[in-house]
Amino acid sequence: MTLFSGTPPQDSALGWLPLEPLAAAANPLLFGFDAVGVFLEGEALAQVPRIHRQAATLHQQQPVTLFSGPMRPLYGDALSADLLARLDYDLLCLQGDMQVQHLQWLLRGTDYEQKPSIAIGLWCLPTHPVGHRPSQQPLLVVLDQPQIPASPLTNAVLYERLCNAARESPSWLIRLQPDGPLAADPTADPSTWPETSLCWHHHQDRKPPANLQLGQADELAWSVAQASACLGLGSDWLLPAVIWGKPTLVLGDYGIRTELNGPLFFSSGLMQRLVDCLPLHEKIPALPAANPDWLDAIGWAVADGPQRLLLKLQDQQP
Repeated sequence: MTLFSGTPPQDSALGWLPLEPLAAAANPLLFGFDAVGVFLEGEALAQVPRIHRQAATLHQQQPVTLFSGPMRPLYGDALSADLLARLDYDLLCLQGDMQVQHLQWLLRGTDYEQKPSIAIGLWCLPTHPVGHRPSQQPLLVVLDQPQIPASPLTNAVLYERLCNAARESPSWLIRLQPDGPLAADPTADPSTWPETSLCWHHHQDRKPPANLQLGQADELAWSVAQASACLGLGSDWLLPAVIWGKPTLVLGDYGIRTELNGPLFFSSGLMQRLVDCLPLHEKIPALPAANPDWLDAIGWAVADGPQRLLLKLQDQQP
């Protein structure tokens, strides 16, 4: 396997060619591969298959099989938008039966109805423990999505409620954990963080509870692994928490909305109001486990994703 990208891979053992995606799409080197996966977002996503097929015509070569798919566990309108941008690819890589069924519904009666697809599991998230021991002190990790909810006032109210939760359960540590970078520059002044971030409100608070702390964006996996329980509105990282056996709460106070990734958690059994989970030391241990049928349907049931993909790609070869 060889990676084409403008930046080197984290895994130094992986073959790497320093080519940006659009340059790689037109490069004759691609004709030496049996298949190429394209995992991008934005304008380049739709341009890659067009550029590659034009290059194949110019070089009098057979185009390589191109496969692609959602890079996050999306559902509902967000999944539809993602899939529609990938329809020019030869094979769509989905995560589980829920996405497969959504694709079938989306394309029914269209020219793309027979679009080849394959479910390959939750490849986009870590599903194996990262090796850190749980915290000795009970730890609730609150996954802070920097732009969600989109209202600074709503975030301010939620921050105050979390402060009250910390005061009511002094034996618990509550960590506000960004689930992504708060700024393009990691050294940026915290005052420049988004006002829609819980971490920004914590920075503005002159007297936060002693047991309410900030996590670092680059310690996300470590924080989730350490957690006694996890809470969030719709973060993708709630899924590793569930898979790793952490009591997990999807905050339902703001409804099930596409911008909160709410459709992902339909029928999960994880949605609760914050008030119903307080005080933490009494209610968190009693949180219900995730619905196993839901967990299987979003991709956890697929344990042989790479093998399934390889077999499907072999079937796609001319």
